[in-house]
Amino acid sequence: MTLISVASVEDLVAACADHETFGFHGTSSLASEDIETKGFLPSKVFSESDHTSLLSMASSLSIDTSGYTEWLGMRSVTFAMQAEAAVSHVLNGSSGGQGLQNMQAVLFKILEIGSVQQVERATVFVEKLESIRKAPPVIYAVNLSDFGQRLVNDRRQPLYQYYWDPGPPTPKVSDIGPSRLLAKLCFSKSCASPDQLFPLDQAG
Repeated sequence: MTLISVASVEDLVAACADHETFGFHGTSSLASEDIETKGFLPSKVFSESDHTSLLSMASSLSIDTSGYTEWLGMRSVTFAMQAEAAVSHVLNGSSGGQGLQNMQAVLFKILEIGSVQQVERATVFVEKLESIRKAPPVIYAVNLSDFGQRLVNDRRQPLYQYYWDPGPPTPKVSDIGPSRLLAKLCFSKSCASPDQLFPLDQAG
């Protein structure tokens, strides 16, 4: 199936008409290249070694990292059942996933109490996270049919959660791969500019 670009929320919804189960994922346009080549994966924006380094730094400063480590342990991706909810998500500044807020909280604390070298290190990550939030957002309509129990309907909110087995390594290409992308709504003509792209998280 060929991914189509649409100009409105109504067109995004219309692209799902032939599918029994579908969802909408709002994210930063900086994640577009990964999503359109690998699909949705529970990666965490930065490398595992980067996260390990930041956690070690935070631990040396006695900073609470519980929210951060909980997010790192999540092996799921979130999809809104309603397109408007995905739009609200990105326009409220949550592009790249709400979990990034936990990482940002730790980074801001390092900026507050860390050494000069630690502040310099943390600043690099803060700037990358800010670039994710500031980049034009994009919404994907996604075919979520035939996933059975791996797709969980969160009855507290109109959301689907897709879970990966916590044991095996993260796959190179997602089960929710490029062929399941139905349409995307980009909030800027330049949002998919290749010179903006670097590997980013799509996890919620």
